[in-house]
Amino acid sequence: MWFPWISAARNRAAGAAGAAILALLATAGQAAAQSGPADALRYPYVAALSRVSGESRVYFCAGTLIAPRWIVTAAHCFHDPRGRRIGDGDGDLWAEVGGARLAEVPDEAQVRFDRVFVHPDYDSASQANDIALVRLDEEAGPLTATLAQGYGDDEDGGAIMLGFGSYYEGLLAARATDRDGRPLAQLSDALRQARVPLVDPAECAAALGLGGEATGNYQLCAGGPGAAGRGACLGDSGGPLIAGRDEAGDRLVGLVSFGSGCGAAAPLMVYTRISAYARWIEGVIAGR
Repeated sequence: MWFPWISAARNRAAGAAGAAILALLATAGQAAAQSGPADALRYPYVAALSRVSGESRVYFCAGTLIAPRWIVTAAHCFHDPRGRRIGDGDGDLWAEVGGARLAEVPDEAQVRFDRVFVHPDYDSASQANDIALVRLDEEAGPLTATLAQGYGDDEDGGAIMLGFGSYYEGLLAARATDRDGRPLAQLSDALRQARVPLVDPAECAAALGLGGEATGNYQLCAGGPGAAGRGACLGDSGGPLIAGRDEAGDRLVGLVSFGSGCGAAAPLMVYTRISAYARWIEGVIAGR
């Protein structure tokens, strides 16, 4: 089983070779992280989360703006592989909201984190309750996502996954270079999207060896044979899964949590089910 946490390091200078990645994938036989570019104007609430270290900005997760000063993302983004909490009181955690390309976002568009609220029952071993809220120092924008409120909101049969995650994983990610021998960017510079089919929670739990955990109550699953070459990958953690009907508009139904890996022949990704945490989200925001 694959449990992503903080994605591979990515700073602004690393994105220059991104255009060559898709051609490399075609010959390397690895799965692309997502199927195509996304229109940031269509999804203005997608956030890229970063950490500043010296002169470098490292992007580590994605999130969704759900109120002008609030972002929802995955709890595991703020824990190391051993489950230890990181990022508290850091002061150098930032968010970019609504950007189409990370390299083109000016520094003044970065909004600093004020505080991170990890779900009190988050379990780093099982990834149960993998959800966190970020309160920002100032408003990041008025265009926010609508939260799914009930299980009926999730039953569309498919949804759109969004993120800036890696195009590839495994040996290709470690060895990929351009024609001049320089390492290729690990993450996408551009916001990308993929339509992924939802999978029965019981089937997903069995395929991932989850041992009958309550996947269906608190998590959604997407992928399978129909999602080869599409879906979440390293760096997409915390990113949104969006469903929508014409009459109801978009709804945030899930957050990227963990899965089999995007290079699998029939990749499966588990998402934190937003409707199960709507009251917790509302309570935290109302109380702060």
